[in-house]
Amino acid sequence: MLELYTSEPNTFFLKPLIALAEKPVAFSMRYFDAANFEQFAGAFPSDLESSLHLEREGPLLVHDGTIICNSFFMLEYISEVLPGPSLVPAEPYDAYRARAWGQYLGAHLGSIVPVLGAAKYLQPELAAADAARVDQRIAAIEPIERRVGWLAVRDGTYSPSYLDAVKERLGAPLKRIETALNDGDWLAGPGFSIADIDAYPMLCVLPDLAPAAVNPQTTPRICDYIGRIAARDSVRQALSAARTRHPERQFVPGIEASRWG
Repeated sequence: MLELYTSEPNTFFLKPLIALAEKPVAFSMRYFDAANFEQFAGAFPSDLESSLHLEREGPLLVHDGTIICNSFFMLEYISEVLPGPSLVPAEPYDAYRARAWGQYLGAHLGSIVPVLGAAKYLQPELAAADAARVDQRIAAIEPIERRVGWLAVRDGTYSPSYLDAVKERLGAPLKRIETALNDGDWLAGPGFSIADIDAYPMLCVLPDLAPAAVNPQTTPRICDYIGRIAARDSVRQALSAARTRHPERQFVPGIEASRWG
């Protein structure tokens, strides 16, 4: 049995939905509202690895009772274990490049985008909600690393100066991607692969979260890349899983940006 525990199709949650649609394979979607703390319910699947992994709040793939977490590892698992076309490049060097991109972008965009999104969208939601309920929910979060991430959104740690510093850190990964796209349409070889599925959900929200950094004048190749991926049937199918009008506005705390300088 294949189950995907996922929230709104954005950032980390969007990646496996695209991969499963590219295969395509049948699976049961277990939707939860990550911004409303539903991943901390007693019946939610969890093990030590999933509770400690850096992406924090999901998604989770459960295959015959085994929990797979970390969205990039999940993409590799979907590609290699499930029937359908491989999403890992066929050439060994290109496969290496795909994994190198996953490592690099996970540590860079993966630590920047959730901060910017949570500051713009999650922080106002928490501020408008019942304060006692929010504080009670956050106080119960374990382990402490996950609780600290939520507290950073709740207590105003996302100051303007901090967010400006986070935005400055977009420069290096965006330049690297823009340069890589000089050599071809995709990040790792001649075809669409897990490298692109991994990169797209972090890039497609940046014209909204950091318009000065990602726009047709500053990053024309990235903007073209975003548009080409958005036009794929698998992406449209993945986005159809949304339960809200604006899935691109749902963010939860991710990797703590200050830890990944």
